[in-house]
Amino acid sequence: MFGKTTAERQHRITVSLFSAALVGLVLFLPATVSATDGFMLGLDLHTSHIGADDPSPDAPDGSVFVDETGGGITLLVGYGITESFPLRFTISASAHETTDPDVDFLYSSATLEGGYLFRNGEPFRPFVSGGFGAFAIESRQDDLSFETTGPGAVIGAGFYYFFNEHFALDFGVRGEFINWEQTTATLTLPGGTDLTVETPIEDEGSAAKFLFGASYWF
Repeated sequence: MFGKTTAERQHRITVSLFSAALVGLVLFLPATVSATDGFMLGLDLHTSHIGADDPSPDAPDGSVFVDETGGGITLLVGYGITESFPLRFTISASAHETTDPDVDFLYSSATLEGGYLFRNGEPFRPFVSGGFGAFAIESRQDDLSFETTGPGAVIGAGFYYFFNEHFALDFGVRGEFINWEQTTATLTLPGGTDLTVETPIEDEGSAAKFLFGASYWF
C-alpha cells in the first residue's frame, strides 16, 4: 500500500547539512552557561521515515503508494523538574507525498516524555528521552478519508547547544513504535453528513525522525 520516491535522498542531504552546521557551532562558538530547570518551549523541523512498500507492477489498478520519507513540524512544551530531569509534551505532524497527487497522507503523534540531560551548566548538553502516547496516520481523497490510530512508545537521543542561559539549538533522533488498533473510514455525503465505519485491527508499525530546531528555557 505504501511506497517511496527519490525524495528520500534530498531529505538525507538536508539532515547531513543540519548535522554539519551543529557540529560547527559546538566547535567554534564560545562557551556559556545553560539553565534547564523550569518551563521550556521548543519548535523543531524534522524528517519522518516510515515503513513502506515499493510500488509494484502487480499492484491492482488505482493503488496508491506513499513516500517512505516526509517532513513536518514538532512542537515541544516542557518543564525541567531539575536541570537534569525534564518532562515534556510533544505534538508532531509529518506530510508524506503519494503517487496520486490528489491523495494526501499525514502521520501525527502526541506524546508525553521524560528525559535526562547530561553536563549540567555546560553549553553542550547531550540528552536521552523516552515516553508514550497516541499515534495516527490519515489519508484523504476528495470526500473519502481513512484514519488508523493506536498507542505507542518513543525513545530518542540528541543534544542542545546553548547560546546563553535560556536559548538553545537542538538536534535529535527518535524511534517510534506503534500498536495500530483501529481504522476509521469516513465518507462525506452531499449536504455535509458524514458516514463513518470503524474497524478494529491488530498491527504494528514503526517510524524514525531526525529533528533540528530551537528552544527557550524560561
